[in-house]
Amino acid sequence: MNDIVFIILLVLAGVLAFALTIYVINLVRKGRGGSAPQKEKKPGNLPDDEHKGAEAVVRQLRRYAALHEYKVVAPVAVTGVHGTTDLDAVLVGWFGVLGVKCLGYGGEVYGSPDEAEWVQTVNGARRKFKNPIARSKQSGLVLRDALFAAGLKSVPVETVVVFTGKRVQLALPRSTGHYTEKSFSAYLKSSRFEEDKKIQVEPVAAAFVQG
Repeated sequence: MNDIVFIILLVLAGVLAFALTIYVINLVRKGRGGSAPQKEKKPGNLPDDEHKGAEAVVRQLRRYAALHEYKVVAPVAVTGVHGTTDLDAVLVGWFGVLGVKCLGYGGEVYGSPDEAEWVQTVNGARRKFKNPIARSKQSGLVLRDALFAAGLKSVPVETVVVFTGKRVQLALPRSTGHYTEKSFSAYLKSSRFEEDKKIQVEPVAAAFVQG
């Protein structure tokens, strides 16, 4: 009987020793090759790539302006009754004025025209930013302020938002009126920008150059 108890205790001791050995080996492996657990990104840690990619859009506008004898002012920083502009470029032609706001955000973007803030998410990180369509419209009002201050009235003014992020996923309603770099290029080819509304290009462009 004593021999059986001894054998059982011996087997249990072997099992415990084996389990302890496996545990120690795993700890050593983690210490050598294992990577430290990555900290979860907190909301608001995303970089503000608001103007990223704007250079390509500005070059596109300059090429278009050169072909049509139009003018491009970039960037635009004017102040008026309605505040200050927040545009990367303004195209001035016989058709009137087109203000362009670029956003270089990546990840996914959610929003709608009537929301005060939109949301950007990238790899679990999340942040809110002011409705760019509303900001663009306010900039349009400031452009009109600058035109009125220069004694220029009845000049058509339009502002658009262009998302320049190469991999951005836009979860936005079609009614938002936003563009990607590709769709904006197609928009520039529309006949509306070739209409002659008798706009004086030079003085209108000069109204957006302050300081």
